[in-house]
Amino acid sequence: MAFLHQSPIRDLPDGYSFRGATLNDIPGVTYLFNQRQLTFASAESLVLDEMRKEWQTPTFNPALDVRLVFDPREHLIGYIEVWTTPKLAAHPWLWGCVHPDYEGHGIGTAMLRWAEARVRLAMDLLPSHLRVAPRFGTQHNHHTASALCQALGWQLVRAEQGIMPQAKGLTSAVRLVQNAGLYTHPAYDIYEKVMRPGVEVFPEAL
Repeated sequence: MAFLHQSPIRDLPDGYSFRGATLNDIPGVTYLFNQRQLTFASAESLVLDEMRKEWQTPTFNPALDVRLVFDPREHLIGYIEVWTTPKLAAHPWLWGCVHPDYEGHGIGTAMLRWAEARVRLAMDLLPSHLRVAPRFGTQHNHHTASALCQALGWQLVRAEQGIMPQAKGLTSAVRLVQNAGLYTHPAYDIYEKVMRPGVEVFPEAL
């Protein structure tokens, strides 16, 4: 398990690299995400200072909870973050993107598989009877991301179920989904993957 968590590079194309993040990576990640957003009409931007504040959250460690993907020229072309904070309990929140010019090369698959492995590590710290089902948000008309989620066994959930009340305001990724009108005219799809069946328990009951 630990090897998979640390070394998903085996799923990347030759010459590509994969590592954890530091606060120094925030400008590059913000730029990448906003470049991805530009391909969608009416998409909101991610604010650099907002992301910096999030990554400094005591329960979040960019070195362990984020993975960055670089092409052979060392250009950042993909990233994913996994939030396993107590507020989210058994529904870790996943968020990330791949540069539009690099879709279809296995980058998203490698990142999502790493994220699943990261959730499994966090899952070991939760009561064994608890149902664990991480959730992942993607633009509604981003068909490549939707196809990837479905191919790896993620299921679309209803908009009103997609983000737990405990997650609101936790990350700017959630803010983007909320501001897009999630509960009225969904601009984002929320996918869920049950990684361990069991009892659904709210965070305050843990």
